Amino acid sequence: MPPPPGQIILINGASSAGKTTLCRALRDALPDTTAGPFLHFSLDFFMFDADVLPRTPGGRVRDWGRIRPQVFDGYYRCLPALLSAGNNLVVDLIIETGAQRDRLRELLAPHDVYLVGLRCPVWELERREAARGDRRAGDAHRDAQTVHTFMPYDLELDCTDAPPHNVARVVSGWTARPAGAVWGRGAE
Repeated sequence: MPPPPGQIILINGASSAGKTTLCRALRDALPDTTAGPFLHFSLDFFMFDADVLPRTPGGRVRDWGRIRPQVFDGYYRCLPALLSAGNNLVVDLIIETGAQRDRLRELLAPHDVYLVGLRCPVWELERREAARGDRRAGDAHRDAQTVHTFMPYDLELDCTDAPPHNVARVVSGWTARPAGAVWGRGAE
């Protein structure tokens, strides 16, 4: 008998908003379901952590403009495969366009999706981006202009709130949601 399909919590926000930190804390704080615990799964695993993308001698991703669409679509296709195999996921994303939102919505339509927007003031994004030193200057500002314009959320958070507060809000909102949640029913 196949395992029950997993559930997914998507955290959408600008670069440097704190999505990865929030996802790691959620992974450890969320209660197990019949499908088991939550796994954290991020596009950054491909981009930075696993070092799978081809690089130039200077360290930039080679042919990024050409391979970017297929890398993103491959990552998006991993999500329903992992869910269908019975894995619960907490995922951090930067949904940059309506087309990306539509593709994710199409792929995740059969699954229980809880959509969270992590908002962050531009001044704070720029401060974090500079402190990190591993992102191109201006990416966070660019993301802040568009990332929250494509959809309603089940829950919205402020990145300047203490991480434990935001974790508690997600856990509370997720556990109290109606059964069979669908993509972004509307902000709280």
